[in-house]
Amino acid sequence: MTSMKRLLTTILILTPGLFSQSTFIAQTPTPAKFQGFLGTYHPFKGTAYGGPGWKDGDLMQQAFSFGENAIISQASYNGYTFEENIDNSCRNWDVNKVYGILRPPTEQGAVNQPGDADLFKPYAALPGMIQGAHRFSELAKRCPQIYGVIIDDFYNDYPSKLSGENLRDIKDALLGRPVDENGKVNHSSPATTPHLKLYAVLYNHQLDRVDQTVLDLIDGVSFWVWKQNENYRQFDSYIETVRKTYPGKEIIVGVYVFNGTVMTAASVHHIIERAIALYAQGSVNSLLVFSAVWMSRERISRERWDELGLPQLLGQTYFPFLGEGKGRVVDAKTKKPIGNALVSVTRLVGGKQLLTTRKLTDERGEYRFGGWAGNDKNKRVDYEVRVESNYYKSQTRRVNLRANQRVSFSSTSLKSQNRAR
Repeated sequence: MTSMKRLLTTILILTPGLFSQSTFIAQTPTPAKFQGFLGTYHPFKGTAYGGPGWKDGDLMQQAFSFGENAIISQASYNGYTFEENIDNSCRNWDVNKVYGILRPPTEQGAVNQPGDADLFKPYAALPGMIQGAHRFSELAKRCPQIYGVIIDDFYNDYPSKLSGENLRDIKDALLGRPVDENGKVNHSSPATTPHLKLYAVLYNHQLDRVDQTVLDLIDGVSFWVWKQNENYRQFDSYIETVRKTYPGKEIIVGVYVFNGTVMTAASVHHIIERAIALYAQGSVNSLLVFSAVWMSRERISRERWDELGLPQLLGQTYFPFLGEGKGRVVDAKTKKPIGNALVSVTRLVGGKQLLTTRKLTDERGEYRFGGWAGNDKNKRVDYEVRVESNYYKSQTRRVNLRANQRVSFSSTSLKSQNRAR
């Protein structure tokens, strides 16, 4: 190793042309880091090492520009209180999507915990799943980025500790049906958040563990490769089996960087690269990394960070193909901005409509979102933007994002409609 270093030093001294070329490569512009479909399973209040286009010491959220975050229904986790996590993702970071995470009994949770009723202060120990589902339903009325909840390690509890009846209670609580002080759900009441989705964590060794009750109640799976270092090469085969076993269900891909053992860079890179390709095709809906803490300066060495090579990987396969769109919503007659208008952004791919985000306009009537702009220069990626606001007629328009660029759309002008007397 020492002789190699001396050889490289000699080469650099004797060949200034090579040194100049290296400097040029290092100064090559790096892609903008817009938000997209990459997120973390548990945000972490820590910082990242630097890399090409990455500043050493940036907060994890800024370093990775996570467009999605999965937040556990628990008093605090990884340095953030639950309220901080919600406020950060919904407002300060303005991410595209937020998933809630519910702890089942084998993960130190409880199916029903009647006292766990405070909206922003879940229990620290044994938080309730029914109460957590209800909590995210209520929060979604304030933060439309909330997309649904994930039941962690689902099949470790279902059906022995988590019954089909329990699952129905959780689903209806998530859909916004009333939950009384004892945790009883009123199944006959109308749903107030019918758009929210329920996911179950699924591992590759559980692919045959499904029944009709589960298929009737869940909207998708959060899929992870157990023993990732050994099994990652079978990822595509696993995904194909998931599609067949859970027909029509959404798929959130999970990738470990650590899970009881250090994951090889090869396994991490393979799953990320395949997930990006599948997302581009419209075959999967999101990509979550477990977890931000295991990519931070606070928990890993610089050598481990360099081994993972995430700035280089994402700088080649992900960030260059994202774009950002910005728009404004105004009154068609007065041209005044309309705040708190609901903006739903849907990507159109392969005959499907895949939701990218739901957001509210700010006081200036403005909104922004990041999304996949495509890695094929001969094809454009279409999005539909639907805008709704009380006392106005809703409007839908089609837009495109441009890879590695910010695009400003023309204003959306909403016409008022007669108010009901």
